[in-house]
Amino acid sequence: MKSATGTLSAATRWSNTHVFAADALFALIVGAFSLIGFLTAEATGSMRQQDVWGVLLITCQTLALSTRRISPLRTLVAVLVFTAAFWISDYPTNFDAFSLLAVYAATAHGGHDRRRVWRTVGGAVALLTTIAVLGVLVPSDDLPAAAVVGIAAIHLTAAVAGQIVYDRRQRLAALEGRAVRAEAERELAARRAVLDERSRIARDLHDVVAHGMSVMVVQAGAAQRLVTTQPERATEALEQIQIAGREALTEMRRLLGVLRGEDHDIELTPQPTMGDLDLVVRRCVDAGIPTELIVEGERPSRAIGAEMTGYRIVQEALTNVIKHAGKPVRAAVKVTYAPKAIRVEITDDGRGTTTDELRSNVGHGIIGMRERVDLFHGTLQAGPRPGGGFRVAATIPLDDAVGAT
Repeated sequence: MKSATGTLSAATRWSNTHVFAADALFALIVGAFSLIGFLTAEATGSMRQQDVWGVLLITCQTLALSTRRISPLRTLVAVLVFTAAFWISDYPTNFDAFSLLAVYAATAHGGHDRRRVWRTVGGAVALLTTIAVLGVLVPSDDLPAAAVVGIAAIHLTAAVAGQIVYDRRQRLAALEGRAVRAEAERELAARRAVLDERSRIARDLHDVVAHGMSVMVVQAGAAQRLVTTQPERATEALEQIQIAGREALTEMRRLLGVLRGEDHDIELTPQPTMGDLDLVVRRCVDAGIPTELIVEGERPSRAIGAEMTGYRIVQEALTNVIKHAGKPVRAAVKVTYAPKAIRVEITDDGRGTTTDELRSNVGHGIIGMRERVDLFHGTLQAGPRPGGGFRVAATIPLDDAVGAT
């Protein structure tokens, strides 16, 4: 069974790939049977005896049928002409299938203009039926009246069968098209998910590197200034550099491990949340910037995604304070837990931010913060304060955040 099925599939593939060769071979087989049926038939009554003209008509029918899929409507017209000539000549035959196959090919392969197809097929069936009627009416002909109904019925059956095959082929093509589109949409969604994940990881890397390096640079400068006058404080600054560097390296290793898929040896540390803001504020204080943390409201129990976003916004904003606000400067972080949102506000009284800085380093950080907030359909405001300094304020809705977790 498997061998027969495989052979049939191979033959079908070959037929669809070599259309003209397959149709020519099929027409040759039909022509051979027709020629045998013509030569072995017995002429009775007024029927014409077999001659070269009859063989020529069968040959012409065979040649016309060889283009049944390449040009089905023209094939039908050509076969119809030679079949009509064969019937009118009143030749005897034991096998006559050219007109049936041509009608079937016209409806099965005639193209999308179905009205044109059916007009052509209807005209062909009407002409063949008319010839049969005339054969019944001619006194010298012995064609039975029942043959008229049989000829019309069998040709209409062939036409309907071809239409059924055409409809089935169209449904299969539509299903294949939908499958291809669905696969393309899945690939597009997968690529978009990869890009989104890369963007998220890039934001995390930016936050980690920018914050850690900013703290290290500030502490290194302080240690350099104090190393001769206040060596104890210089030692503390160096310790802070070591701590900040170690934490930044740990976070970078975790994120790079995610990119490489090396989950087996990654330290599975929890994602930072708003409860870790004390550490961020302490680092800012250690960098020489007095920073106040104010928390209002009750912290939600299930808002991990929103809390991590809020944490990263505070971290980035304080990093920008360390890098750009200048000294002396003071900063304040206010966190408000509302029933349906988390609001964070980071302000400083430094020198503010120039247009060039806002377009470059600070601008990239603000873009990252805005992308994070947009994931939760929240809002972000960032810009210089009227009285001097800089302000970042974000609102992160909890409804979308809870759904995102």
